[in-house]
Amino acid sequence: PLYVAGAPVRDRVSKIDLDDDANAGPLVIHGTVTDTEGKPVAGAVVECWHANSNGFYSHFDPTGAQTEFNLRGAVRTGADGKYEFRTLMPVGYGCPPQGATQQLLNGLGRHGNRPAHVHFFVSGEGHRKLTTQFNIEGDPLIWDDFAYATREELIPHVVEKTGGAALGMKADAYQDIQFDIVLTPLVQGKDNQIVNRPRASVSA
Repeated sequence: PLYVAGAPVRDRVSKIDLDDDANAGPLVIHGTVTDTEGKPVAGAVVECWHANSNGFYSHFDPTGAQTEFNLRGAVRTGADGKYEFRTLMPVGYGCPPQGATQQLLNGLGRHGNRPAHVHFFVSGEGHRKLTTQFNIEGDPLIWDDFAYATREELIPHVVEKTGGAALGMKADAYQDIQFDIVLTPLVQGKDNQIVNRPRASVSA
């Protein structure tokens, strides 16, 4: 959801917090892309996007306050399969109060809120494209997500670290999340997980 094609692809590391956000602390997301045998996948493209501290995504922000690719980016892995995003900690958000989804949930007596989370598309030659996300550990809604998207394996630990200044972060103290990714092979030479649908696209 709320994906925008066209984010610049960088090698190994991408700093994606393009706009100032006084209410969000620095965050590093990193990991290794491997195949089902545990071997690193070189040349995989990891796309990442998430909301800001107001719960808005760039390109869809009703305030118009964000640049087009703020908190969006793509990284191409090297021979070691590693990727890294330097960004800001997201927050959760709710469905638009007057929208059709929230009206349906109201009729069911359910809320329309989601915990803080980060989205990913991951693709690599010879492998099926992966669509996934993780939820931020400690969010009060982590087990009450209206989208039922929480899984134990998708709640990586948040680790407090220092040294962010040397990484170009907004502060020396930052939070760190390791999220390793496994890609599965094509099925009879085809990717049976590809879904063709209209998507927003912007030229970087």
